[in-house]
Amino acid sequence: MRMFNIGCRDNNPVTIDTCPVKPLLKWAGGKRQIAGELFARFPSNWNQGTYIEPFIGGGAVFLHVAPSRAVIADLNSRLFGFYIQVKTNPNHLYSGIANLADDFNALEESDKKDFYLSLRSRYNQSVEDSLESAVLLYVLNKLCFNGLYRENSKGGFNVPFGQKKQLPYLDEVELRSVSKVLAETTILNADFEATIEKAEHGDFVYLDPPYIPIDATSSFTSYHSNGFGIAEQERLASAMLRMKSEGVNAMCSNSDTPLTHEIYKGLNISAIQAPRMVSAKASGRGSVSELVITNYK
Repeated sequence: MRMFNIGCRDNNPVTIDTCPVKPLLKWAGGKRQIAGELFARFPSNWNQGTYIEPFIGGGAVFLHVAPSRAVIADLNSRLFGFYIQVKTNPNHLYSGIANLADDFNALEESDKKDFYLSLRSRYNQSVEDSLESAVLLYVLNKLCFNGLYRENSKGGFNVPFGQKKQLPYLDEVELRSVSKVLAETTILNADFEATIEKAEHGDFVYLDPPYIPIDATSSFTSYHSNGFGIAEQERLASAMLRMKSEGVNAMCSNSDTPLTHEIYKGLNISAIQAPRMVSAKASGRGSVSELVITNYK
């Protein structure tokens, strides 16, 4: 497990009422459009302890609620590194992204794909938690096909060019807003269970794991590059029940499938409609039913 926690807020804490904060990255399964609906289902005392989010991804829910004390985590070490740089090095991150935007936008259209591929190669060779990796992760996220994040068997990012004509400049105000929310946040590169171990009575945990596939069957065993399969889903359900006994409220988002209902049957389950915009196929985008699973009522 790697941990990073420095810095402090000023005397004007970021709140969802005064400063709604937008995610910097587009991420598969992102919750930006339903963050408010999920927040409405939080327990009333959610911010009395520490807010913990073990699968941070694009961080839409975390940024929407802007907790006063938080622990966020992800197994993706490059995503971990990106948030470290946002937190501690926003000036250089902004400059690096702006420079690449200048370079890309000045190219002839016929040269943009080759430039993208050169950046992708640099990214895969960069140090995972470095400034260079963070700059390139942002740029690739904006230029790749439909904002997907996918790695090959060797761990190399391999999403093709998205035929973009322009690389949008990073909004400096939005970057600083995210950096401010991260100021007193502990950032971990860790498995969800190692992150949950830090939860204490009165804390609140929001879980947004890799979803069970819609077409999964009882024989399905694994569907994620990090091995997040049925055993991990069962481990997560057990952890939610254990947290309940320890006075830790927890909420989980997942797909609406019979298998999901079976695995999480000991918990409170309700369905909501959620848009899905990050998909390799147009047929995979649109409104779908998702489950909100809690260990409290």
